[in-house]
Amino acid sequence: MQGSSVPDPSRGHDVSGLTDAELERTRRELQASLALARPGSATRVPILAHLSAINTELAGRSAGRGANGKPSSPGTRTSSDASIRASRSANPGRPG
Repeated sequence: MQGSSVPDPSRGHDVSGLTDAELERTRRELQASLALARPGSATRVPILAHLSAINTELAGRSAGRGANGKPSSPGTRTSSDASIRASRSANPGRPG
């Protein structure tokens, strides 16, 4: 037997290698899956973990850019877009 088909919920979800477009598409797909999962279902746990990792990555990327999309200087406040994403990260089950 090569490996377990059951994901390890304690393992971190590294999404840093994905492009912004891949992260957004994956986030939409996970949100659709979450909407279909029954409340209290164990299926929701890995979905929420992946959503949290994606939202954190997107917020971090947004924080590193200025309003024009270029890297911002150190100490610059994050954009409102990053704040929205961070808010979604805190409550990923809610529609955004």
